[in-house]
Amino acid sequence: MRKLRIAFSKKEKGEQLLSKLEELKEEGELEDTQYETMKEEYEQLLGEGNSEIKGIKEGLTKTLEATREELESYSQELKNLGVRTKVGELSTDKSRRQEKKLRTKVEKLKQKAEDLESLLSASSSDDLGGFIDIPSRKKSAGRTRKRG
Repeated sequence: MRKLRIAFSKKEKGEQLLSKLEELKEEGELEDTQYETMKEEYEQLLGEGNSEIKGIKEGLTKTLEATREELESYSQELKNLGVRTKVGELSTDKSRRQEKKLRTKVEKLKQKAEDLESLLSASSSDDLGGFIDIPSRKKSAGRTRKRG
């Protein structure tokens, strides 16, 4: 999921920038006001990334729970299908067609659950395809471009 990858990238960029900023401070290359201003900006980026990760993972958890419930429902329906055939409610032919449809749905849901579990277990952008370089700060909205 691209949004989660971007959120991890924000977090990681904030961590990287803060680390480099600390190095520069230790080397005496920054004034205190520069350091404090930039530290606040990078901490904000880090916080945004962490907040987005948390929110996305909460949503994924809910989706996974719903997917598991749906999977259980279809699995039960498959079990019931066998009984319906045995008691004569459904013909063998009709039962096979319905079973095929249900098994296809079950397999798709299993794959969806695996994908969601994989996203939930991600702990870095590398787990999701790699770092996406995002701007560390928002562009100023003060400038407008005139069209001629």
